[in-house]
Amino acid sequence: MRRSGLILLFLAMGFLATAQPGSDLDRTSIIEQRIEQIAEAAEDENLDYNTLFEQLSIYFDFPLNLNAASAEDMYSLGLLSNFQVIQFMEYRREYNQLLSIYELPQIEGWDAASADLVAPFVVVKPVMERERITFESLRKYGKHEVVVRWQRILEDQAGYAPISPEELADRPNARYLGSPDKLFMRYRYRFGDRISFGFTGEKDNGEEFFQGTQKQGFDFYSAHLFLKDFGRLQKLAVGDYQAQFGQGLTFWSGLGFNRKSSFTTSIAQSGRGITPYTSINENLFLRGGAATTNLGKFTLTGFYSGKFIDGNIVAAANDSLDLVEQELVVSSFQESGFHRTQGEFDDKNAIFQQHYGGNLGYRNTNLQLGFTAVHTEVDGGLDRSLQAYSQFRANSSANSAMGGDYTWKVRNFLFFGETARSANGAIATLNSVNINMASRLSINVTQRYYAPDFQPVASIGFGEGSQVENESGVYLGAEFRPFKKWKVNAFFDQFKFPWLRYQVDAPSSGYDFLAQLDYQPSSRLSVYLRYRDRNRQINTREDIESADFLVDNPRRNVRLNFSYRATNQIRLRSRIEVSEYGRGDEPVARGFLIYQDFLYDFTKVPLSFTMRYALFDTDGYDARLYAFENDVLYFFSIPAHSGRGTRVYAMLKYELGRNIEIWLRWAQFYYTDRNEVGTGLEAINGNTRSDVRVQMRWTF
Repeated sequence: MRRSGLILLFLAMGFLATAQPGSDLDRTSIIEQRIEQIAEAAEDENLDYNTLFEQLSIYFDFPLNLNAASAEDMYSLGLLSNFQVIQFMEYRREYNQLLSIYELPQIEGWDAASADLVAPFVVVKPVMERERITFESLRKYGKHEVVVRWQRILEDQAGYAPISPEELADRPNARYLGSPDKLFMRYRYRFGDRISFGFTGEKDNGEEFFQGTQKQGFDFYSAHLFLKDFGRLQKLAVGDYQAQFGQGLTFWSGLGFNRKSSFTTSIAQSGRGITPYTSINENLFLRGGAATTNLGKFTLTGFYSGKFIDGNIVAAANDSLDLVEQELVVSSFQESGFHRTQGEFDDKNAIFQQHYGGNLGYRNTNLQLGFTAVHTEVDGGLDRSLQAYSQFRANSSANSAMGGDYTWKVRNFLFFGETARSANGAIATLNSVNINMASRLSINVTQRYYAPDFQPVASIGFGEGSQVENESGVYLGAEFRPFKKWKVNAFFDQFKFPWLRYQVDAPSSGYDFLAQLDYQPSSRLSVYLRYRDRNRQINTREDIESADFLVDNPRRNVRLNFSYRATNQIRLRSRIEVSEYGRGDEPVARGFLIYQDFLYDFTKVPLSFTMRYALFDTDGYDARLYAFENDVLYFFSIPAHSGRGTRVYAMLKYELGRNIEIWLRWAQFYYTDRNEVGTGLEAINGNTRSDVRVQMRWTF
């Protein structure tokens, strides 16, 4: 009865906002909505999404001039479909320059909602010739940024419990070496989008700091220098950077926007080539140098990366005379970035990895072509302990890939795709068409085939699996706007896995269906209702001798979400979501989540306040539910809610003068179904898990 009353209260708060007059949604909420779609598809609360957010954050301070923007600039917003970008470029070629942002809804494939989505990040002004960069202009118009962040879990965890030196000597991985504090700092200088340089340092919780194994201070350091548009030199990157080409099948470092989501017709990617790297993921980046040269309609990019990576090392046996130096052999790579125990530290920077390659691109009015080739190698052998399902994966110290991508517009049809070939001759291909059937209806059809033995160098691909391998499928997505304030998005994806997979001991198949209805009666209120039904085959958990036959593994979610601004100072957000998880004849596991957000901007002091109260009840981890949370700038929280309990967080943001911003955030899980939270060295003896985060940002 009490829970039913809370549900009715949350819904009532939502509908109260419908009577309020309209005003623009804030820019940050737009980014949050886009990031959440990707996080839900990845179902990983620990991924680093900063690289996706980075480009939009630049447009906070340096809005994109639509009259000077390139197609790559428009793609970098991550908010538009390929068709919309190409139609925009055609409109600008025909009319030379835009006079107002209010022209955007008149472009074919665009509407008022699309224009509102990009409006906070763009401006319309006359195109000026590139000014000559001088020391005075760098000093006067450049922007410096310093960010410092501290965070920690408040409860005592097993990894930090007292232990005697003798016991630690016997079990060196029984405790973390450092403190539970997590530290981050970054300095960056930007001159528009043309110059960027800076450095980053990070210490994870459990790692030492200026002592023991980390006498150099931070466990991870990163630095970059990036130049853009200097004559024929289109781009230059020195230090840490990203390189992304085509649809991501041949080579793509970092994350991408090509996840299945309620953006049902925006599944395409457009590689941005070389970009600076300023995030803290210790694996998804390149380190070295890269350059892009502008050759008229052609561009030529070359890149090299060489860095030490983490791995488990075993030494190959010497010959009988012991005359040959031992060769290091890698049994597996470690991608967590953690160096908290002696065992984790022993794997740090264990082997040297190199990437080098290039891309040749061609762009015409309605045609874009690209060819990419890349080679990678490690200094040592590779001897993975492959299982039956992973037996086709690369197991040598060197690998190569090459491929071609295309984008071609014909009337209301936009064709795009990429085909890649790995060194063993296996193929991965994706081909798609966007059809703008009318101003209110768009359709996407995508076919993909990733061979079971395709061995990517560094790839991401649209699809169901986490790897670009062992998958084929056909995707149909549609976006329909029947009325001015209504939008319907839906997709259906039918897929097959020709070979075995983890926990799937036979070829398998499945489907994924999503339907979402959006209603936005004013700029103050938006509501959506979403239903998603996914089913993949998986091994049964029944105790059957000598065989693990496959059973259906359906997952279903229904969500009702409200976002609204009650007044200029008060914003409210509400969500109700239920989930179901099945596995063969096992009892269906169900989950439930409801939350209420309250955001308040003070008028007399430069202070804002955000809080959430959430209730969740799930039949175990299989029925878990993810929810995006407001957090400090450049940090994302998308925790999984499983079990039974509450989730509460509160955050204050204070602007100290014009140039300093300070955040203070506290969050807590309170469980009513357990007396221990977490496992292993992360275990907490109790039923709460609380974390606090403090961040300062100084711009000058």
